[in-house]
Amino acid sequence: MSLLPSVRLHLNPWRNYENFQHHTLAQRHEYMIGRLENAKRREWMWVVIVAGIGFFTDAYAIFSVNMVNPMIGIVYYNDRNNLPKSYGVAMSIATLGGALVGQVVFGIAADIWGRRKMYGLELVVLIFTTLGVAFASQGAEKSMNIMGLLIFWRFFMGFGLGGDYPLSAVICAEFAPTRIRGRMLAAVFFCQSLGQLAANLVALIAVAGFHHRLKADASNNHLCDLGDPLKDSDCIRGIDSMWRLIIGLGAVPAFIALWFRLTIIESPRYTAEVTQNSLQAAADVSYFFKSDEALPVPQMRQVREPVDTDLSPATSRPDSFQTSVNTSHSSAPEVEIAGPVNLGTFWRAFKLFASKPKPFRILFATCFCWFCLDLPFYGLGLISPKVINKIWDGRSDTEPPGVADFLFQNSYKSMVVVSIGAVVGNLLAIFTIDRLGRRNIQLNGFFWLFILNIVIGATFRPLALTDHPNALIVLYILSQIFFNFGPNTTTYIMPAELFPTRFRCTCHGLAAASGKLGSVIAQCFISFVDFGKGSSDKSAEPENWLGYALLCLSAFMLLGLLITYFFIPDVKDENRKIKSLERLAEDLLSDTPEVGDADGRVFANGNA
Repeated sequence: MSLLPSVRLHLNPWRNYENFQHHTLAQRHEYMIGRLENAKRREWMWVVIVAGIGFFTDAYAIFSVNMVNPMIGIVYYNDRNNLPKSYGVAMSIATLGGALVGQVVFGIAADIWGRRKMYGLELVVLIFTTLGVAFASQGAEKSMNIMGLLIFWRFFMGFGLGGDYPLSAVICAEFAPTRIRGRMLAAVFFCQSLGQLAANLVALIAVAGFHHRLKADASNNHLCDLGDPLKDSDCIRGIDSMWRLIIGLGAVPAFIALWFRLTIIESPRYTAEVTQNSLQAAADVSYFFKSDEALPVPQMRQVREPVDTDLSPATSRPDSFQTSVNTSHSSAPEVEIAGPVNLGTFWRAFKLFASKPKPFRILFATCFCWFCLDLPFYGLGLISPKVINKIWDGRSDTEPPGVADFLFQNSYKSMVVVSIGAVVGNLLAIFTIDRLGRRNIQLNGFFWLFILNIVIGATFRPLALTDHPNALIVLYILSQIFFNFGPNTTTYIMPAELFPTRFRCTCHGLAAASGKLGSVIAQCFISFVDFGKGSSDKSAEPENWLGYALLCLSAFMLLGLLITYFFIPDVKDENRKIKSLERLAEDLLSDTPEVGDADGRVFANGNA
């Protein structure tokens, strides 16, 4: 059966509304949770695909920088080794800094105004800014600064892709059946590795397609020999068209995902627990999962009150609620009170939540672990072709004179050294995440990354000075495997599970933004810190500085390991079964009897 007909687009949100009007709040909640927990493969897979396409686009946009920066350097600076350092670093920092802002802004907005209203909006931003980068021009007679425009558009591109982190993770988690929630989130995150791989593949295809315009045979056409200044206008136009095509193609998957994101239903858990509209949540679930039947009252079991994960006060629910739980067969409708949400009242409620010891401890731990991870991951992931060549070729590092050969080898080497390890690591995570557990995988990943960074850093110079540094390639691929079969995947998953629905997107956005802060610091650190004689990437011995950088960054892997061990909780119970989101929220608030004002009242939906 095809996937598309398996679920319905959210075009008529009031359909089946009347089917649930005469059921109690507890009955609607049980129906909603039961329908989500028993979703069929084709139903939950659709959520993974819609979320994953956007995440694929995000990764493609970030890692395509490695492919296009050498092309921009050739076109505008006649330099095949890359852009001038300040511009190259600015391009990376603009994207990562924009992502940092987007993660916080969209995370908070999704908790205040709803996931559905924000979901898709970040893709609109990403589409327009991607096209802005692709069509950036320096104007007639260089009337505009091309690098200034590229940095401007890259920042807002980062803003859009940053918003996708909390939204994709949280929506996937809130739709997921508990038994496979980790696998679904890992599958969404797998799209990052696929996007990274796609950036390399598209660059390879583009070089092959433009080969006839690049005149790669330097012996026959020295005008495209990068040992001399480039003067061949046709060659320049070919390279200029190529990098714009590579960037512009990143908007295609975003266009594909946009319609489905704009038409998806609101997260049923958000509708029921935050806006306190269980009637709408039940109707949405019934419509989205193709269930036209009314709620079968005679078959309803007695259920306890749903966990109050949105920190709602007792006054936010009618006095008859407890009665409705004990008399769940009653057909008397209940009235739910849902007040308006605004930034001020939401922020007061969040500060009260985050000020409690256990929520603060777990929020700090998730933020700090992501920070420790992204320091080496993006610091070494957005590295120049010169470093890739050194890892690949060692002492025999000889760059091909032809433009096409140079660009082709750059893409191919990056794909083998970085992307293959990432794909393997993600696949391992998908198949083991629910069996081994998020915490165990993160501990294992941080441990082996600490060991590998020490080994690679200490042996980088002697290994890089050999004619065939195969051992260095293997070690670097292993590090990519343990990044993704480790904290790169789990730091994305756990913030979407550990926090209550009321603050889930905000907490995930803060954790993700902490990671991007680490990546920005890493870019500045690796690009501008002087490790001593022979350490500069422009020196005669560029193999020194990367080894020193890895040794420094290994300390953060050890810190991540310790923070995970002491502060990150497991998502499995004493019977090794995965806890539901409601149970995890209950555990988080177990030592937090009240979160509110001096009178002991708590805030509902961020309202006093």
